[in-house]
Amino acid sequence: MGISKPNILTAWSFSLMSFYTVGCLSLGHFKDDRTDIISIWVSLIFMFIAYFFILFKRNKDNNIKQNNYLAYGARLILLFSFPLLSDDIYRFIWDGSQILNGITPFAYTPKALVDFNLNWVDLELYQKMNSPLYYSVYPPINQFAFVLSAIPGKGNLLASVIILRIIILAFDIGNIYLIKKLLRFYHKDEKLVFWYALNPLVIIEFTGNLHFEAAMIFFTLLAVWFLIKEKWIYAAIALGLAVCSKLLPLIFLPLFIKHIGWKKSVYAGLICGFTVLILFLPFIYNLELAQNFISSIQLYYGKFEFNGSIYQLLKAIGWKWLGYNPIAYTSKILVGLTLIGFLVTYLKSKNIFEGIFWMMFIYTLFGAIVHPWYILILVAFTPFVKWRFGILWSVLICLSYFTYRVIPYQEDINLVIIEYVLLSLFILFEIYKQFITKNKVYKLSN
Repeated sequence: MGISKPNILTAWSFSLMSFYTVGCLSLGHFKDDRTDIISIWVSLIFMFIAYFFILFKRNKDNNIKQNNYLAYGARLILLFSFPLLSDDIYRFIWDGSQILNGITPFAYTPKALVDFNLNWVDLELYQKMNSPLYYSVYPPINQFAFVLSAIPGKGNLLASVIILRIIILAFDIGNIYLIKKLLRFYHKDEKLVFWYALNPLVIIEFTGNLHFEAAMIFFTLLAVWFLIKEKWIYAAIALGLAVCSKLLPLIFLPLFIKHIGWKKSVYAGLICGFTVLILFLPFIYNLELAQNFISSIQLYYGKFEFNGSIYQLLKAIGWKWLGYNPIAYTSKILVGLTLIGFLVTYLKSKNIFEGIFWMMFIYTLFGAIVHPWYILILVAFTPFVKWRFGILWSVLICLSYFTYRVIPYQEDINLVIIEYVLLSLFILFEIYKQFITKNKVYKLSN
């Protein structure tokens, strides 16, 4: 007797889930060195192959339950793992320890605290930290979580990691819940949530590497939900919480105008600002602390570079024609281009989903620093827009992990070129598809 169709489908599903799980287990538990880039890429390839097969072949009504199991199961697999692809964890716990000992993280740099020879200072954290000479750049929502992570104290690094991971997991699961809720509201296919829920980069960078963009996305989605439900006061508060997770969502405020008008948007801005002020006050309560915070942000965006696109192009032109990196000038050009892009988005976006999606794309396009987790908001908003290049970028941006192969870190410009050329070609393909579709609709209507 031959094998029946249901059994073949079950075997396929089991194989895909196994493929995905093996990649996740490997990245979470069987690697302890991010310089082993080939091994990391192989694990990611396992996960992405399974991801695309599931989305295009096994994302049907009768697969919803197993896809949910896989999405949540993959996150739980990483619960007791240690972050592999990021060393930010050491600064997170350091900031939390500093607050627990009555010192705001914007008052002293880690180097200064070590020089004071304080007995609570954890030298292991200090030695592994990537920015000991700078004040913290992390806003209040992050700092509240850092405090909780620091409670276990010295010598309990994994316990601190698990505490942070539970917090990030809560936000990430909240993102899945809100995406489903919004899809239902707009009568869209609820299975589109798996574009986000099963995306390997989402799982590795949020649950695995503990990046708080998960919180920023959650509060941004919450603000959108309240806005479309005409609860604009709650939407303004939620946007304020998003800003307190990462400052960037402040740029979304003008998008409120199309939904609630100028007058209410002004009030929403005041409510958002008041929310931000209240949450920042426990950490920044005088001018000196504010200057320290701003100086670190300026240093971060003025000194560091990682996986930029247009920035790398301008930098290369500068070296070729001027003999040096004209970052002082190119940064101003990029800011100008970003603002123009934002203005066009404000004017042209058809809805708030498109507005947020394109504003974040413009921000990353002209940024000098584009870490993989920066683009995950594009993945979260992909189910609500007609564009799919954010999903492809979540694959291509994994090439940037090659930077970690040596210490100090060194980018391979050829891989950056490959990443952005392939991304650009796909975007052009999507634009062409949209153009053809519009023409067909126009011809049919005439």
